[in-house]
Amino acid sequence: MRKNFPITQDEVRVRADQYLISKTDLKGRITYANAAFIAISGFTREELIGKAHNIVRHPDMPPEAFQDLWDTMQSKRPWMGVVKNRRKDGGFYWVYAMAVPIYENGTVAGYASVRVKPTQEQIDEAEHLYSTINEGRAKGVRLHEGRAVPTGWRKMLSQLRRPFSNSLRASLFRMGTLALATTGTALYFALTGGVPQGSGMWLTVGLCLASAVMMAYGWLIAQRVIRPLDQASLIAQQIATGNLQLDIDLQSSESNSEIGQLYFCLDLMRKSLVGIASDARSGIDASIHAARILEVNNTNLASRTEDQAASLQETAASMEELTVTVRQNADNANQASQLADASMQIAQRGGAVVNEVVQTMQGIHDSSRRIGDIVTVIEGIAFQTNILALNAAVESARAGEAGRGFAVVAGEVRSLAQKSSQAAGEIKNLIDASVSRMAVGAEQAARAGATMGEVVDSVKRVTDIIGEISTASIEQASGLDQINEAMAKMDGVTQQNAALVQDLGNTMSDLASEASELADAIKALNTGSVDSAHTAPALAQLTQAPSLQVLSYQNPSPFQANSAKTANARLGAIRR
Repeated sequence: MRKNFPITQDEVRVRADQYLISKTDLKGRITYANAAFIAISGFTREELIGKAHNIVRHPDMPPEAFQDLWDTMQSKRPWMGVVKNRRKDGGFYWVYAMAVPIYENGTVAGYASVRVKPTQEQIDEAEHLYSTINEGRAKGVRLHEGRAVPTGWRKMLSQLRRPFSNSLRASLFRMGTLALATTGTALYFALTGGVPQGSGMWLTVGLCLASAVMMAYGWLIAQRVIRPLDQASLIAQQIATGNLQLDIDLQSSESNSEIGQLYFCLDLMRKSLVGIASDARSGIDASIHAARILEVNNTNLASRTEDQAASLQETAASMEELTVTVRQNADNANQASQLADASMQIAQRGGAVVNEVVQTMQGIHDSSRRIGDIVTVIEGIAFQTNILALNAAVESARAGEAGRGFAVVAGEVRSLAQKSSQAAGEIKNLIDASVSRMAVGAEQAARAGATMGEVVDSVKRVTDIIGEISTASIEQASGLDQINEAMAKMDGVTQQNAALVQDLGNTMSDLASEASELADAIKALNTGSVDSAHTAPALAQLTQAPSLQVLSYQNPSPFQANSAKTANARLGAIRR
């Protein structure tokens, strides 16, 4: 058998208003546990559902008790007894449990257990019994359907004492024995020839007295049965009408008698219904609260969704305008790129022309240098001619009259040489000035060529940048088109969400209304829980009967009020 450890001596007492309910399948796996059972056990719902019910078994419980439980369940009989269960933290709690089979379509589909608070006497008796069983000191006693029954000669002695017990079966047996004795006596005298002379009067008086005693005893048995059955009928009527706040006096009836068992089962049924109704009411209240919160949140969500839809529409319009602007920018950038390409081509052609000019200027500069060299040669010739003319003049002076004509020619030659030298000097000055200017012009043309190269490079970089801008603008325009489509889809989805939120709001409103109607239906079960302003007057209307108290209904209908009034009157008459 499973042993759950560790254990402690910390006891948690079950309150009188706590009713622990659980259900298992045929293999003992938990399929349902109410809130009170979960709270007392210390486990969570997830730790209990689907687990074996022996998860709460305490090591102090003898294996014979659970074997008796399963034997009783297998025989399709109810089991009732005091059980010590273990909590998750190792503590323990005592309960008085009733386990019964659950029938579905005529077959057993599972088992249900209802547990209530036991009395201290029941706890003491069970603790003593279980300790003696665990220690092997339980002689002449065994467990049967949750109760200790004698065995051996003690069982025979118990059987002999049974006709003298206060049970309904023993009473009927005693009355039957008396009736049999009376009938047997009359039959004996009838079969033996009549009553002896002188004994007729005494026999007649005895038979009449026995008949009277038998009738009186039968009346007492009938009253003993009918009065509790009437009360049980009234209790069942009150439970049927939804009044679960009944004070059933279990002490005034014998717990071991059939009537006591009936009262106990009725009270256990009432407590089980109270627990179920309380759990249902708590769940309904939580559902109503959650539904109201969801309704408020849904209203806020609907408002924000409408605002979001309006914002999306404005954003979509702005995105459309931005798309048009970006598309125009892309077109302008494309035109600018084309113009930049044309400008670059023109700049390239201008650079080529400037290079040709630079080369031409360089050729002119070289030609000017050669002309200067030629002029230098001419100047040398003129200088030499002047020297020769001077020598010729000297020689003609030496020749005298004969060289006078030659002297005139030499003078003319000298004059021509001087003019040639003077003209060559002027030409040289002009050529030198031209060469200087041509050098400056060549240098300026070279700088202009370099500048045109830089201009070409700049125009090329500008063209590349404009091309990149054009490409980016085209991609931006395409992206904005996609964003615009996405915004249009988002706008449509938001509109659909708004419609769904509206439908959800209507659904939540319907849910709140249905939950309120369900709460009103559950309120028909008068569990005595104080959950509204109408409960206090109902609690003040408790009847003062000593053994059975019936609470008035909360917000009673005429039928419920008349039923409660009639039941109280009949119960009072029965007690009197």
